[in-house]
Amino acid sequence: MNAGPRLFLRPGESVAHRDYPEWGRGSVLEISTSTIPGGAAYVRITFEDGQERTFFNDLDDSRCAYFLGLKRIDRREGDVPFPW
Repeated sequence: MNAGPRLFLRPGESVAHRDYPEWGRGSVLEISTSTIPGGAAYVRITFEDGQERTFFNDLDDSRCAYFLGLKRIDRREGDVPFPW
């Protein structure tokens, strides 16, 4: 039995992109998962540059945002995502 996608990000979490520091920090707006087994899972993020971007959000997919450079930021701990 398939338990569904292993989600990387959830609404309200903060992120930064390793390769695009000019985007600034991002905030996860929503996630979307397919009801079809094996279907895609997406995450929509708004960044400080004013743009909304959509990424794959399934850790079992090589196209997942995690593997493409997004990092979750824990603002409570003062996490610095990348040493730009």
